[in-house]
Amino acid sequence: MKRRLRIFIAHPSDMLTDHLPHGDGLVAFSYISRLAARGHELHVAAQGADVRNPLPPTVTVHSLWRAGATSLLDRAVFMTRMRRLFIRLDRQAPFDLVHQMNPVFAGMTLALVGARTPIVLGAFVPRWQTTIEDDYANMSFKARIVERGERIVAGLQQARAAALLVASPQALRRIHEPERHRDRIFEVPHGIDLSRFPVRTALPARPSVLFLTSVQDRKGIFTLLDAFERVAKAVPGVELVVAGSGPALGEVQRRAATMAGCAIRFIGPVAREHIGPVMRAHSVYCLPSIGEPFGMTILEAMACGLPVVATRVGGIPDLLSDEGGRLVPPRDADALATALIDVLRSPRQQCDMGAHNRTQVERVFDIEKTVDRLEAAYDAILSPASRFHDELAPGAREEAC
Repeated sequence: MKRRLRIFIAHPSDMLTDHLPHGDGLVAFSYISRLAARGHELHVAAQGADVRNPLPPTVTVHSLWRAGATSLLDRAVFMTRMRRLFIRLDRQAPFDLVHQMNPVFAGMTLALVGARTPIVLGAFVPRWQTTIEDDYANMSFKARIVERGERIVAGLQQARAAALLVASPQALRRIHEPERHRDRIFEVPHGIDLSRFPVRTALPARPSVLFLTSVQDRKGIFTLLDAFERVAKAVPGVELVVAGSGPALGEVQRRAATMAGCAIRFIGPVAREHIGPVMRAHSVYCLPSIGEPFGMTILEAMACGLPVVATRVGGIPDLLSDEGGRLVPPRDADALATALIDVLRSPRQQCDMGAHNRTQVERVFDIEKTVDRLEAAYDAILSPASRFHDELAPGAREEAC
């Protein structure tokens, strides 16, 4: 894209950040900083922001509310402030487009009703649940009403959008009646900065399994502990390294203390700049989540040249193939143990899988290539051939009021 755009970012995430362990915020920061580096001007309506490194001068972050405020009233306050900000800035110089990033909270951009600026939503990622239908059957009556209301609002928001971005094919399930919007759906996977994750050049001397994420049940840590008892018996000298903190850390440490014959080490939270070196120091990365919308740590491990053993949930199957690792059912300790043992016993397989993963990341998930795809989506909705361009022709713009 050669045209330099003026973009209004409507809620990049709950917390825009370049260093905190907040997946959505880190992804948003990557896109915002790179769009700015390509010459675009961005105004970011942020709920919360914690950024260490200076952003380019073409980025202005407007902190409108506090991070972590997630009640309906909090959202309403944020939306009201976001609308006022948009109107004020758009009057100074019209925006080319509005982009609401992930998570795409239902109804957020409906606050801009009346504005004629094209709206981009996403990239959507799969839900935590394997299918919302499975979870819906177990909901209370009140929860079902709320879920139904969110679906209706999300459908209205999506119908009004000029473009719907999905991070993976699995995310199409987040789109209401996707067959009606095929001309407006663009696949834009989350990208990774390969310069921060160089590939490893040798296998570690000791076989090891790395678990690096929030230490909580939904990330599958207890399934991993069950599996590791079998792994420790089958692979001499193997070590499990748990990196990170979380609500289940104390319980996990107590459980590990009772596992005789299992070498389990806890190293605590890992700073962003140290994730690459920690990844490269281990034989295999394991993320046995109960659900996983995308899986950025899997991409980071793949970039470092590691094989990955993970669960077949959410967006993970769109990242990891059989050539790069193993996918198992969630909460299946036996299947997880079998997969880990298979990979750990074969250094040749570790090298081949790691090389495949690095190639896959370079081919599909390099951040510069994913930003190219994002710009292509922008260009598609702003091109003269776009029906949205016709609606927004000179004289058609209306002020939001």
